Amino acid sequence: MKPILHPRLVNDPFGDPGLLVQFLYGNRVLLFDLGNLSRLPNKTLLNVTHVFVSHTHIDHFIGFDQLLRVCFGRNKTICLYGPENFIANVQGKLAGFTWNLVDRYSESISLQVVEVRREELLRAKFRAIDKFKKTDERREPFANHLLLDEPAFAVHAAILEHRVPCLGFTLTEKFHVNVRKERLEARNFAPGAWLNELKDMIYNKRPDEAWVSVPVSANGKVETRQYTLAELKEDLLIISSGQKIGYVTDTVFNGDNNRRIVDLVRGADQFFCESPFLAEEEERGRERCHLTSKQAGTLAKMAAVKNLTVFHFSAKHTHRREQLYREAREAFQG
Repeated sequence: MKPILHPRLVNDPFGDPGLLVQFLYGNRVLLFDLGNLSRLPNKTLLNVTHVFVSHTHIDHFIGFDQLLRVCFGRNKTICLYGPENFIANVQGKLAGFTWNLVDRYSESISLQVVEVRREELLRAKFRAIDKFKKTDERREPFANHLLLDEPAFAVHAAILEHRVPCLGFTLTEKFHVNVRKERLEARNFAPGAWLNELKDMIYNKRPDEAWVSVPVSANGKVETRQYTLAELKEDLLIISSGQKIGYVTDTVFNGDNNRRIVDLVRGADQFFCESPFLAEEEERGRERCHLTSKQAGTLAKMAAVKNLTVFHFSAKHTHRREQLYREAREAFQG
């Protein structure tokens, strides 16, 4: 079965941190962190709908300007999530530019910004047509670590320690829907957009009695016939557990943090975890609030994740890349 969510690092392990998740269908992209985005084509950036920023150190947030530049004038809304003071950080970025010509555009771009606090979420909107004046401020409960809940997936966050609040994230596909191509052909059902609509009905929990219009090839022609959702689910679809993807960067190895990380990423199919330092640099990692390669592997093992990818290597270890990978792998595999 083809996975729907396709995660990959934006840069090589020595570059700015960032994770890109592309959806197999729907031309949709999620970004985790906004470091250097120069490796991503504009076409990819134009498909970004949501951005989850761990914290606003320069190597995690410098890409905000590029994303804004590419998407400006495209009538898009982008949702951004970040830690305490994130709304002020975004507002400061926007205040660094002059917006005297935005009235020449209809609705250029809107930014929905969410700031994650321990007890609540703060929300604000910045619209180009308003010269990015902050509007629509409101507060919401931050319950069950949930940031975003859509029919097909959810994003959760944990507040970690990096001398400033730093967010770790998981992206969880609620379940996975695959089409059995052999049954599609056996029943002469013509492929097309209706299959995505069928999946959407599953994700949106439409009743089994709902009718679905299906194009059917018969006698050299294509005609539309009606079937119940229940019949199509039984005959055409395989519904299985979805993927879980974890992303943790820039945090320290200690009891409280470890519990938060393990609870967040437990059982993840893919765990992307920073490891700037070698195992021998444990003290240095503690001072800088970063993980060693061994600590990253240890956390992955504690959380019983299936696959571990380490990144955010210190530039001083350019010639010891394989050692960083090996130390993480040995700790993970036990």
